[in-house]
Amino acid sequence: MSAPRVLIIGCGVAGPVLAVLLKQKGYDPIMFEKVRQLGDVGASLMLMPNGIKVLQLVGLADAVKAESAPLQGFWEGKATGEMLAESDLPSTFLAKYGQPAAGVKRTSLNMMLKDMLLDLGVEVREGWKLATVSETDEDVTALFENGQSVKGSFLIGGDGIKASSRAAMLNLQGVPQSAPNYTGLVQVAGISETPEEFLEKAIKRNWYGQGAHVIAYPISPTLTSWAITMPEDQEAEETWHLYTPGSIKTEAGNLVTMLDGWDPTLHRMITSAQRVIKYGLFDRAHLQPHQWYTERCVLVGDAAHPTSPHLGQGANQALEDCYHLSIAMPVIDPKSDDYGRALETLGKYLSKNIFAPFAEKRQPRTSALVKGARIQGELRVSRDPQRCQERDALIRDSFKDSAAVEAQYDSLLREPFQQTSS
Repeated sequence: MSAPRVLIIGCGVAGPVLAVLLKQKGYDPIMFEKVRQLGDVGASLMLMPNGIKVLQLVGLADAVKAESAPLQGFWEGKATGEMLAESDLPSTFLAKYGQPAAGVKRTSLNMMLKDMLLDLGVEVREGWKLATVSETDEDVTALFENGQSVKGSFLIGGDGIKASSRAAMLNLQGVPQSAPNYTGLVQVAGISETPEEFLEKAIKRNWYGQGAHVIAYPISPTLTSWAITMPEDQEAEETWHLYTPGSIKTEAGNLVTMLDGWDPTLHRMITSAQRVIKYGLFDRAHLQPHQWYTERCVLVGDAAHPTSPHLGQGANQALEDCYHLSIAMPVIDPKSDDYGRALETLGKYLSKNIFAPFAEKRQPRTSALVKGARIQGELRVSRDPQRCQERDALIRDSFKDSAAVEAQYDSLLREPFQQTSS
């Protein structure tokens, strides 16, 4: 009997990792990606120990760390460059959690994941955008916008905040899909040569000013990724807007003018940008656990719990989803005494036995983090001078209790399983 076919929608972060984890357990995953050719996209991701632990399971953690510059510290400051607080907590992550925190260029990670799939013989179909889904007690059929359909044992939707899989599943449940909600904030992100002042130690830095927040962290020994978050009343495009090489200098100049009076090192970094993109920050209506799945379909990552980037946990929570869903799935081994029981688990009780417990386990944690990210966004970006002073005082005071800071990160980073450094 052939291995159960798994239809995975979205070749971002979660989809490829799940494909490999399920292939390791005897499934036959097929990856579907709406873009015609995966390539250069976005800016960067901050991978924390909870996410890198999952990448270790598919053999990519070492490659990510080799390309990056694992974090050794946090720095919080005013727009002018005056320090509010600092911490060397990230330097303890490797010993405590088995993995460090490390920034990585999004394109690099995406291509590592795609190459991993191809090396393992996983079929990747690019230019296949999901249209609708139909299901029975035993299988699921995905219909794509190219007019073709594919049948599988079950379907996993991991295609991000604009997920077609989410819309298709909610349609099966009779729930209308609402448009993404604009948060009133936009980000302009870039990649630059790391300023000489920042080369000595890999630190994630935050600058807080009136009407803007800037974050920067290394993504290689010589490159830094940065992002400016600011209010914009006119709704920005949800998709990435990549500036052309000819327009980068103009946009960087506009940003430096906007950040007049800010840290001069930040100005130099922005001016030397090799890449600049702009995008609006959106989220979607909150989903209850039972809305994460249907009889033969389940959502993971931003398709299930889209979040703003202010806690840096979007990709990391998607990777946690991958781990928990994969360990819940039975091993498919025709030579095993449990083979019949495994096939029975994948039958008409799949949603009850696998999807429901998965969603009920993950939804409370991801929901709390989504809310926390929204609160952080509101805290970080304010036009009101009094609120900015209160924010700066809160940041300064919060780092005085190092034990509390450590406990806050521990609640995130000890998941999804314990790993000791080797």
